[in-house]
Amino acid sequence: MNDSLLKLAISLCSNPGVYALLLGSGISRSAGIPTGWEITLDLIVKLTRLLGEDMGVDAEGWYQGKFGRTPEYSGVLEQVATTSAERNALLRSYFEPNEEEREQGLKLPTPAHKAIASLIKHGYVRVILTTNFDRLLESALEEQGIIPDVISTDDALTGALPFVHSKCTIIKLHGDYRDTRIKNTLEELAHYSRELDNYLDRILDEFGLIVCGWSGTWDIALRNGILRCPSRRFTTYWTSIGEPREDAKSVIEHRHAEVIQIDNADKFWPNVLDKVLSLQELQPLHPISTPVAIATTKRYLSEEKYRIRLHDLISEELEKVYSQFSSARFDTHGQNVDNSEFQARMHSYEAICDTLMGILTTISYFDTGSNAYQLTQCVERLIEPPRSDGFGGLIGLQRYPALLIAYAAGMTSITAKHYEHLASILITPKTRETNKTYPAIYHLNVWEVFTHNTYKWVPRPNAQKEHTPANQYIHDLLRDCVRPYLPNDTAYQSAFDIFEYLLALTYIDLIRDETDRDWGPIGCFSWRYRHYGAEAQSSPIDEFLSEGIAQGQNWELLSAGFFDGSIERLQSVRRRFDSFLAKVRESKGTM
Repeated sequence: MNDSLLKLAISLCSNPGVYALLLGSGISRSAGIPTGWEITLDLIVKLTRLLGEDMGVDAEGWYQGKFGRTPEYSGVLEQVATTSAERNALLRSYFEPNEEEREQGLKLPTPAHKAIASLIKHGYVRVILTTNFDRLLESALEEQGIIPDVISTDDALTGALPFVHSKCTIIKLHGDYRDTRIKNTLEELAHYSRELDNYLDRILDEFGLIVCGWSGTWDIALRNGILRCPSRRFTTYWTSIGEPREDAKSVIEHRHAEVIQIDNADKFWPNVLDKVLSLQELQPLHPISTPVAIATTKRYLSEEKYRIRLHDLISEELEKVYSQFSSARFDTHGQNVDNSEFQARMHSYEAICDTLMGILTTISYFDTGSNAYQLTQCVERLIEPPRSDGFGGLIGLQRYPALLIAYAAGMTSITAKHYEHLASILITPKTRETNKTYPAIYHLNVWEVFTHNTYKWVPRPNAQKEHTPANQYIHDLLRDCVRPYLPNDTAYQSAFDIFEYLLALTYIDLIRDETDRDWGPIGCFSWRYRHYGAEAQSSPIDEFLSEGIAQGQNWELLSAGFFDGSIERLQSVRRRFDSFLAKVRESKGTM
């Protein structure tokens, strides 16, 4: 099943809206919804009680003997309930839950209905063929905020919206329980109207098909409709509990259908949804949106009249990012989380924040200072994790988007010597925890994001043997993002190392009142330049600081607010951190 299920998930993910679902009574069985024939037999029981007769064990035989005809749903219903109001009330009792049934979860949307509704909400399915009379799928869709276009009679076909204009179209081939014209007997199920046949032919020709909960035995007109369709443009998937029946096998053979053995619909459809959404997470989101957003940002920065538009652009993208990574798919309560699941979560975060990161690197490089506050707002918004309980590694990873933005925009700020923007990333942002406000940098570093040794889980071949694998992964990941501003690889590496070193110094400077220890987040520089001092070499970090210190109090880094504008304070913090770094190197990386 796993291979077939994955193939089906890939088909849905790769071809959104191309597959129609054919749902039978099996989809609603766990909800306690009876079939049309079961309702007819129960109505016959009620009729015998009204007449005071004993039908024995054969309800259908009794009815034929009594009335000289095959029992039909609408005919029996009229005999049991004479008025329209009585008939309507009687039918509702079969399909709508009373208080006791609601408490038991009966006659309510099942996990299968809810999963299908989610697939529809995400645009993977738009057309549903069903032989069911109930409205469980409609209820599940309404919970998702979707009102489907429902076709349950030939009259409704006339004014039906074209598929392309409908978010979801449900075709109830045998009717709706609120309309007594539902099809139920073998004679009624043997033929459809010409209008419905033509409509069905079009769907079967233009769409792939996923069949679930339908045996293919009793619904002769539907079976014939599938058999007369010559097209096999897309794969047909047929779910079956056990061996398909002979009537079903003829349809399966005709459509060259791929049979998927399942336990039940309530397990199958949530599994399909989970696989499709997992595949979606691995795909880059809107691949052309980032270049367009960057070009738009540049245009808005060029003239003051676009100031409000730029603010709205950033705010909308920020909220889009936050709403996605705070959604249920990023739940932190996973049990037995392994490195592959962790890496998949990382890639999802990367895809989600790609466009926002492009916008903010553009601002940090080209803006003259009036929009620096936007960087602060983005960091503060994303540094607050939506969830605070569950697996610690996933809780910390929630801050990964904020970390990526800080690194990318921080490097471009350094490159452009826009230290006000750098300060808006490292100094100004605040976060609140246990009713106390902290500098956001307390969490805005690799060692807070990759907790519980998950820094060894990053997708690098030799991560377990590296001292700073998460830092190096971010270094490689952001290369293309920053390339327009740092085309030279050596210059890029220098900017990366300078940013990490300044982040460490700023951390010690701002967190000094929270802890007495001189701990600071180490980065790639910790090992890249470990032999430079002994060999009388100067690292890019040394050169950067030496050039700045030579400018004295006029150095723009100090003017932007770093180290309270004091060279002496900078040098003091640096001595503290370098002392700590030396101890780390001596202990071969043991933190």
